[in-house]
Amino acid sequence: MSFIGKLLVVAQVVLSILFMAVAGAVYSAHTNWKKTAEGLKTQLATQTSQQQTALANAEQEKTTLTGQLNDEKQKRLNAETELTQAQTKLAADSKRLDELQAQIQTQTGIAETKSNEASYRNEEASKQRAINDDLQRRLDAAVEEVRRLTDDGFTIRADMADLQARHDALLADKAFLEKVVAKAGLSTDPRSVAALTEPPPPVDGVVKKVQKDRTNRPRLIVISIGSDDGLLKGHELDAFRSGVDGRPPRWLGKIRILSTNPDDSVAEIIDADKNGIIEVGDNVTTKLL
Repeated sequence: MSFIGKLLVVAQVVLSILFMAVAGAVYSAHTNWKKTAEGLKTQLATQTSQQQTALANAEQEKTTLTGQLNDEKQKRLNAETELTQAQTKLAADSKRLDELQAQIQTQTGIAETKSNEASYRNEEASKQRAINDDLQRRLDAAVEEVRRLTDDGFTIRADMADLQARHDALLADKAFLEKVVAKAGLSTDPRSVAALTEPPPPVDGVVKKVQKDRTNRPRLIVISIGSDDGLLKGHELDAFRSGVDGRPPRWLGKIRILSTNPDDSVAEIIDADKNGIIEVGDNVTTKLL
């Protein structure tokens, strides 16, 4: 074998060793990246599940308290109706009592007048006394009924006061739960809650405007898709550079929708690539989620 041939063999062996070393390094980097991505994905799924559970529990508690409040309102209306009926009956009984007292006075006067008449009127006077006795019994019964209705009125008013206290307590519990939901960083707006529980629609858009902070990094951006495309406040999208304009393609970060218009939306950057800065003309999408 010539000297040149030996040099070629040695060069081939060296190149083979270098290729194996590079392949091992690439495989190791790929394996580490995959494990890290799977761990982050598992952590995101766990946090999403916990958030959905908290929202479901808060909504269930709110529904239960609302039902109890409606029941207490209905009981209060029923109690007010019963009180009104009792007051009406009390007024009617009072009127009847006045009539009975007037009748007693009339009959008593007649009896006293007739008692001075001749003996042949004694029998009629006896009958009149029987009538008076009956009227007295009816009067006593009416007085007892008035007393009972008065007691019922006091009881109904006490029940109404108790219902009002329970109503106020339920309102306080509702306000407390709303504070708990707000403290947890959750929104009570049904559309915002829907954005947390419903996945965003598959849409693509373009960055129209970028507002930067004092460090000259993007803080807020305006994108070309909005509520007409199905986006809601709280939806998250990926920002990336497609590479069609000659710049190298890359993932630039994640954004969250703050407000929507029919044709565009305002979003904040919640996860930015270290070396990537979102610029006008970059792309946004929900298809990478």
